[in-house]
Amino acid sequence: MSTVRIGVFATHPIHYQVPVWRGLAALPDTDLTVYYFSDRSVRGGHDPEFGRSVAWDVDLLSGYRSLFLARDAELGGPWQTRLQRSHLKELERFDWVCINGYTHGFERQIVRLKRQNHYRVFIRGEFSDEGRAEAQGLGRRARALGRRLYLHWFYSRVDAFGVVGAAARRHLESLGVQPSRTFSSPYCIDTASLETQVERNERWAARARLGVAESSVVILFSGKLVPWKAPLLLGEAVMGLPDDAVLLYVGDGPLRAEIERRLRPRLQQRLIMAGFVNQSAVGSFYAAADVFVLPSERDKWGLVVNEAQQFGLPVIVSDGVGCRHDLVVEGETGFVFPFGDVEALAAKLRQLLVSRGLRESMGAAGRQRVLTRYTTEAAVRGIATAMGLGNPASTSAPPS
Repeated sequence: MSTVRIGVFATHPIHYQVPVWRGLAALPDTDLTVYYFSDRSVRGGHDPEFGRSVAWDVDLLSGYRSLFLARDAELGGPWQTRLQRSHLKELERFDWVCINGYTHGFERQIVRLKRQNHYRVFIRGEFSDEGRAEAQGLGRRARALGRRLYLHWFYSRVDAFGVVGAAARRHLESLGVQPSRTFSSPYCIDTASLETQVERNERWAARARLGVAESSVVILFSGKLVPWKAPLLLGEAVMGLPDDAVLLYVGDGPLRAEIERRLRPRLQQRLIMAGFVNQSAVGSFYAAADVFVLPSERDKWGLVVNEAQQFGLPVIVSDGVGCRHDLVVEGETGFVFPFGDVEALAAKLRQLLVSRGLRESMGAAGRQRVLTRYTTEAAVRGIATAMGLGNPASTSAPPS
């Protein structure tokens, strides 16, 4: 088999994408290069949602070939992030060009230039129509129609789609993408790296570091403390629970002071604010927890749920969290509650609070689900199948 030349064009190194690039680069007869427009995630920079400077402490550049086309592109203005004239010749090198979405200028350039450069396009991303209310009013209907027409144009120029989950599949079907062009490539975290944290962090030691008694039930939130993640909604639910419930926030953001102001008087020492925790240390907090909650108003997926399940935690998510279709089997791996319904969330928490057996059985089922279906290997296998890269090693069946 001749070598397949693959070019990946991405905004910046992202810790849950890099393992997929490494996996593709390791396949036989594959020559892969990843192009980036910003190195801020490597060198560090201010993250307004965390409210602080952030530089990930995990290696994001080894194990595959990468090239920075720019170092500080304005990623907040997506149409401005484009391939310059000097970059366009790079496209001539490839058999396949991979992108992660359809909103950036360089992604539109790539689908427009495919025919003249004789490459095929593969796209894998958080495609979803969830959270988009039915258009009301002339202006909103016009925008909805414009989005749909644009996506029809864009998708008609894509050769293969990596489907990360159920919402993505429904989105593609609604736009008439043929099943023969879709390949399961489930959304995943760095499975192998997180598993080393699972093995390294012991529950008793993690709880001792936090000063939490073995009899307490630790309810964990991990993420940015921003309004759309709804961390205060969780706090309101926990305030109505018995005194053995401990609420642990891992993350930072503009709502931190408000959380302290509203919850500390009631919860006192049962409120633990860990602040921002980098990737290499996050395992200690999952190990200390008993239940994981993601109460977001909207979240296209919620990869922290993958992390929590790999640590064997039962999960509770709102009906605004996209991964609920894929990772949360109601009553088996966790629960789903209607966003904004504090009483419904509190009721789900009470079920888990009173039954250690239920927590353990749900956690075990969730861990099995994520480790047999939503792994780096499964994601790479789907991309390899789409590109006809032979028969990559199979470790598990991807989700249907």
